[in-house]
Amino acid sequence: MDPTRISDSTLIGKIIRLPFKLLPKSAVIRVIRGPARGMRWVVDSSTRGFWLGYWELENQRLFADHLRPGDVVYDIGAHVGLYTLASSVRVQAEGHVYAFEPLPRNLYYLRRHIELNRLSNCTVVEAAVSDVSGSRRFDPTFHDSAGHFSSDGAVSVQTITLDEFLSTLGGIRPPNAMKINAEGAEMEVLRGGRTILAEYAPTLFLSTHSVEIHDACSEFLTSASYSLRHLAADKIWATKEQSVQK
Repeated sequence: MDPTRISDSTLIGKIIRLPFKLLPKSAVIRVIRGPARGMRWVVDSSTRGFWLGYWELENQRLFADHLRPGDVVYDIGAHVGLYTLASSVRVQAEGHVYAFEPLPRNLYYLRRHIELNRLSNCTVVEAAVSDVSGSRRFDPTFHDSAGHFSSDGAVSVQTITLDEFLSTLGGIRPPNAMKINAEGAEMEVLRGGRTILAEYAPTLFLSTHSVEIHDACSEFLTSASYSLRHLAADKIWATKEQSVQK
């Protein structure tokens, strides 16, 4: 049973949540469940579901179970690093994870989690992935958990395309798998990575943020010869035949 589904207005909900409220915000605990189980985690970096192991648990497992030692993962919209940590464990020392995140608050915790777990196979990329490299206005939104591009956004962030990231920066490895959660900019991410998709055929796990974006991403990927599984109304799992054969 997922305790986060029990209302905190009920007596049992209040009892279940009492130990959580007693934890100092800066406390470092262990992720309890999921592919990142056992990894060190800062309590105040995210909602409790991240370290309790209930947040997107089945999606986490699906993505992590696809990875093999030596794989390279692009975690696009890494937030504070849950998928980064889980991927790091699966690809092991010979693999690598590139974690893309533009917001200072999230970057702090992302780097903190990598440091706490002494991960040497992760690189943080301080940028938002888009279809044009440069800078754009960005709205962090509440708790920086759903930040997105916005013409009147409160902050300016650096942007980069995936194709430019791979082709112009030395020593970068192409991806076997990509997790994409760009809070509405998923099509921009895909357009900026056309060459990567065509040449390396990474497996993709996308979170889409509207029916229109979901349909556009589906059409784009189908035209790029990807096979799609619609895991939910806002989730797409996309593979090419050559990305399965490792």
